[in-house]
Amino acid sequence: MEVSFPYGKRNIVIDIPEKNLIKVAKPKEKEAKNEEELIRKAVENPINAKKLEKLKGKIAIVVDDKTRPCPTKRILPYVLEKLKGEIKIIFATGTHTPVNEKEAEELLGKEIANQYEWLSHSQEARFVDFGITSFGTPLFFNAEFANADSKILIGDVEYHYFAGYGGGRKSVLPGVSAEKTIEKNHQRMFHEKARFGVLEGNPVHEDMEEAADIAGVDFCLNVVMNSKHEIVGAFAGNHKDVLRQGAKLVDEMYRVGVEQKADAAIIAADGYPHDINLYQAMKAIQTVIDVVKDNGTIILVAECKEGHGSEKFYNEMEKYESSEEIKKDLLKKFIMGKHKVYYMLKAVEKVKIYMVTNMDDEMVEHFRMEKISEDEILDRIYKRHGENAKIIASPKASTTLVSLAKNKFHAIV
Repeated sequence: MEVSFPYGKRNIVIDIPEKNLIKVAKPKEKEAKNEEELIRKAVENPINAKKLEKLKGKIAIVVDDKTRPCPTKRILPYVLEKLKGEIKIIFATGTHTPVNEKEAEELLGKEIANQYEWLSHSQEARFVDFGITSFGTPLFFNAEFANADSKILIGDVEYHYFAGYGGGRKSVLPGVSAEKTIEKNHQRMFHEKARFGVLEGNPVHEDMEEAADIAGVDFCLNVVMNSKHEIVGAFAGNHKDVLRQGAKLVDEMYRVGVEQKADAAIIAADGYPHDINLYQAMKAIQTVIDVVKDNGTIILVAECKEGHGSEKFYNEMEKYESSEEIKKDLLKKFIMGKHKVYYMLKAVEKVKIYMVTNMDDEMVEHFRMEKISEDEILDRIYKRHGENAKIIASPKASTTLVSLAKNKFHAIV
């Protein structure tokens, strides 16, 4: 069967024999219909929450920063038109770089950015102590958020490395939290259930959710998008219900079940811009790693025309021999960016990874992988696992989660 793998702005076609192929993991994307109708219906019929019209006083609206794909300027007007009160928009940056004026105009739209007061969360902000979660996380929230009479969260739901899914409670923790709060929460990423597509039993997620409850969130509006960044679902109301409804739709579109583990997986990081650098493209490895046998093979097809994409990622890779070694350091102090090195090392310890890429051999080897040409893909698999090797193909692996059908972790609880 000929399978087309995105590579930058073109495609690489590989003819995989039927006898070898377990499955081609294809998402079942929904087409966008009426965006306005979707959002209005969600906003006017909130799940287990007060309607927006009933929120009064000082109102804090938390929105995503530039590192998230949420189309805030397309969503926000439907919320603002319902509100009466003293409105302040807060960018949920967590530990990311604060949003500047130009970025705010791009994210909110010029009209909203100029008409409403907005601010960017930063670690220089004043924080309010909200106590401690049952997981032992000290809660310190941005004072502008914490002291509001009504709190609204706006974001999107998608898969996340160790929180299971982005969206909902994530706007609070890490969104508007102090570094010590984020660090304590993120150190739970090493738990076996802190992974893509898992909510139940995931301590990172459950701690975040408890934090949002303690903070007192009044209303949450989240959307789900397809690969064209079109809104195909909108959910509003209680942040817990909203997240679960969003996660259910994400799973319907992007979770693919297989009946057995493979000897090898051929994957692509969705092409441009997902494979613009290795820092972005390596996410694709994590979406198939659990369905490849120990000492199996992963072939990552990713152009990476901008190279590795992160000096910290490159330099930290040099410092550590094993995932266990970096895990010890991250448990002492969690540093964002360093977690990618942990995932990279964990992957290369489990399987042999080859790359079809624009990066040079030396750089690929630096990340403990081996560069090959597209013509060598099947040969390498056969040499390692024989002519009858079982293969999973995932052409859009950055956004498609492959899991064992008989042992699926369910998002909805």
